[in-house]
Amino acid sequence: MLHLIALVIIITLLLSWLLIFSYLFKSVISNMAGMVIAMTLGMIVGLSTGTITSILYPTAFFEMTVISMLIGLVIGVISGYPFSLAASLEGLMAGIMGGMMGTMLGVMSAPETFIQLLRVMSLLTVAIFFLVYLLQIHEINKVKMKKNVLFQPLAYFFVVFLFIISFHTYSFPANISIIDDSTHGHASHNNIMLHATEYNFHPKDIRVPSNEEITFTSTNSGSQEHDFVIKEAGAHIHTSPGTTNSQSVIFTEPGNYQAICSLPGHKEAGMVTTISVVSTE
Repeated sequence: MLHLIALVIIITLLLSWLLIFSYLFKSVISNMAGMVIAMTLGMIVGLSTGTITSILYPTAFFEMTVISMLIGLVIGVISGYPFSLAASLEGLMAGIMGGMMGTMLGVMSAPETFIQLLRVMSLLTVAIFFLVYLLQIHEINKVKMKKNVLFQPLAYFFVVFLFIISFHTYSFPANISIIDDSTHGHASHNNIMLHATEYNFHPKDIRVPSNEEITFTSTNSGSQEHDFVIKEAGAHIHTSPGTTNSQSVIFTEPGNYQAICSLPGHKEAGMVTTISVVSTE
């Protein structure tokens, strides 16, 4: 989690660098370039914010969507304000679209891809920041050449390069419960955490003891309704998008049980989990 906080801080610093440049040199950056800057920053900030927040808080889909849209539109408006009202409006609309798309991307992704998705989004964000910086420098140098190190692309690229090296060689801590690369579930004090998306259950394989109370907690990280049904055990957990429900069962007989999503077509699409019940004797 600390590394994720560091990621947000670095991205905020890089973004601040771009905004300061826009305000300091608004007189030499053309209105057209300003509109491009506002649209780009509003879109990518909304997109990355939506993706990260929906991964961290999958049960608060609506709230994360609104927050991501607000952050995106604010950055878009701030980015376009030095240039024109039209630039601010372009940035505002791009920020709203980015926030919506980012949260949709996060909730539609399978939990086992969360780490890769965070890495891709972070790389995409800083790469686009670097391109915006190149555009700013190009616009400034068309009017007056600047030889200060801050006006050389190499300085900004060096910061981006250090970020990429440090972040993409790091593995997220396993204690972030929704970010888990494993494909096998196990009982932690007989509590099983499940994640349902389109169209997949995670984990795919679960191992539990017999003759003990097992609590299944299902979180719907997708955009459609899902349920988790174990016919032989009489378990049926229904979840709407962004909600979490639980049910406890006791398996009296060892063996393999199949858990499915009983909604039409969902089982056939791959929403099946195998539960292995082992004897405790």
